[in-house]
Amino acid sequence: MVKNDILKTESAYVWSIVSDEIYQMTHCHAEYELYYFIQGDIEGHWYIMAPETLMLIPPNHVHGVSVKTTALHKRISIHFLPELLDEAERALLLEIFHSPQLYYPDLSATRIDFLFQSVLECKNMDKTLQNAALKHRIISLLTHVFQIYSKNPPHTSPRDERIQAVLRYLNSSLDKPVSPDQLSGEFYISKNHLNVIFRRETGTTINQYIRMKRLTRARQEIRNGCTAEEAAYKAGFTDYSNFYRAYKAFFGIMPSAKANEWPQIPKNIVSDNDVK
Repeated sequence: MVKNDILKTESAYVWSIVSDEIYQMTHCHAEYELYYFIQGDIEGHWYIMAPETLMLIPPNHVHGVSVKTTALHKRISIHFLPELLDEAERALLLEIFHSPQLYYPDLSATRIDFLFQSVLECKNMDKTLQNAALKHRIISLLTHVFQIYSKNPPHTSPRDERIQAVLRYLNSSLDKPVSPDQLSGEFYISKNHLNVIFRRETGTTINQYIRMKRLTRARQEIRNGCTAEEAAYKAGFTDYSNFYRAYKAFFGIMPSAKANEWPQIPKNIVSDNDVK
């Protein structure tokens, strides 16, 4: 059983999921995300989630969860574009997303549940009020999280510094050809061992990671006004047909779709072929 409650506007995408399915998902997107885990048995990369845990996920960060039992699990996820906020609000409130590993377990003593539910309730409003209400309720939620952040250091998880160095290298080289063999020589780690510790740290393979990051960068370039062909080239794709298929499979829309059109929830990329 899976129950989705979804709200889409021009600047935000909100969904509440109640499910008893076993699944594993690793993905990446160009939007800021507030992920509120309410109930169930879910693990993320580097952490085990307790009920009423909040995750702060910055744009272009590969992340994922693993649901290992059929016990009922619930979560609410809010994706939003920075354009939702004005310039002063961005400078202040988006500071809380400075690291990809911040999370707050057990916020049951706060108003966080009420604030998430109030965002989701915008779905039932008249369309003329929906955008304004959603903007103000997300800002109210971000303000509340900022207060928590200011008073209580967020939890972080230890990371393998070798993989952090690899990730920094990959993120600065997305427009260049990169392979596991090249990385193995660059960082003096055997290819097999590199693959093992990379998957352990990120939940995905090196080739899949590169493809997700390139697709997310391409979507950002399209939002910035580039054509699909220009975006593909800037993101490191040399074969447009390969890019087109991967983009449509990952985002659920064609690269030529309107820049502000919201995609489906990004999916895993199952193919582990060489990135072209």
